[in-house]
Amino acid sequence: MSDAAFLQADAVTKAFKVQRKGGGLMQSLRGGQTSSLRAVDDVSLDIARGEVFAIVGESGSGKTTLANLLARVTVPTDGRIVLDGEEISRGTGVDLRSLRRRIQIVFQDPGSSLNPRQTVGDIVALPLKLAGMRGHRDRGERIAELLEAVHLPADFATRYPVSLSGGQKQRVNVARALALEPNVLVLDEPTSALDVSVQARILALLMRLKQERHLTYVVVTHNFGVVRAIADRVAVMYFGKIVEVGTVEQLMADPRHPYTRTLLSAIPVVRESERALIPSVEARDGELPSFIDPPRHCSFYSRCPSRQPQCLERAYPALVERADGRKVSCHVSAPTT
Repeated sequence: MSDAAFLQADAVTKAFKVQRKGGGLMQSLRGGQTSSLRAVDDVSLDIARGEVFAIVGESGSGKTTLANLLARVTVPTDGRIVLDGEEISRGTGVDLRSLRRRIQIVFQDPGSSLNPRQTVGDIVALPLKLAGMRGHRDRGERIAELLEAVHLPADFATRYPVSLSGGQKQRVNVARALALEPNVLVLDEPTSALDVSVQARILALLMRLKQERHLTYVVVTHNFGVVRAIADRVAVMYFGKIVEVGTVEQLMADPRHPYTRTLLSAIPVVRESERALIPSVEARDGELPSFIDPPRHCSFYSRCPSRQPQCLERAYPALVERADGRKVSCHVSAPTT
């Protein structure tokens, strides 16, 4: 890991026990019919203070599980998460409550992450109460400040989520996440549930808050438009592993991993002038590998348009740093020195 990194994942793995097909409940409980599914598999990342770091990939790639690990929503099976030199992977009690002040997560669906039976004020006040702010007047003033910060009127504190638009719900989610003045926000698909007309305003709000509050962002998304708009660097995730890491400019202009090129080739082209900027790649129509019984060779082999015999014959490729600073996990796109 880099000594200069602010938030780090060091060889992090998250495995889940799953029931094998045909196994009964009692067999599963006895352990005879269960297998281990590695949703995140030996992932290492270095994220700088003040950076907007994006994690992209298809649904099922493991990116949301990785986000939950970074935000300490869940605990890694192996490896560790380090924030500003302090391991946060397995803290409990007072240590965990202290951590909550430093790193917060904004979940994907702004509607389902808000309690419909609570007012906006109650929702935003909850972390303040848990942190020990008992004074009703102090909480009220703080709630008004937070709503103002996300461009919502103070009287929204008396409203219920059902009366809010999707964009307004997301603003409430952001206000709640900012309540304890965190250093890091983990944003899981922050615009995916919003109308296109609202997405740009939410992104602009997030960037303003980042500058004003000196925040570090980890943005999980499948949308390269979001990546291009706000990110500094991006990690591409496939089948629980990171396959490429680089600046947005590097990956958009010259993607090195075949999976990255496949993702970029799927971006819709509105104007013909944009077509030259999008890689023309067609992934093979191969079967997805099994998470329960993963291949020892490259997991993208069956779909890879650039595959070679060595990709099937050799062990899974390591993530290797190239001369230009990016990291690539691919036997074909060999690192340059």
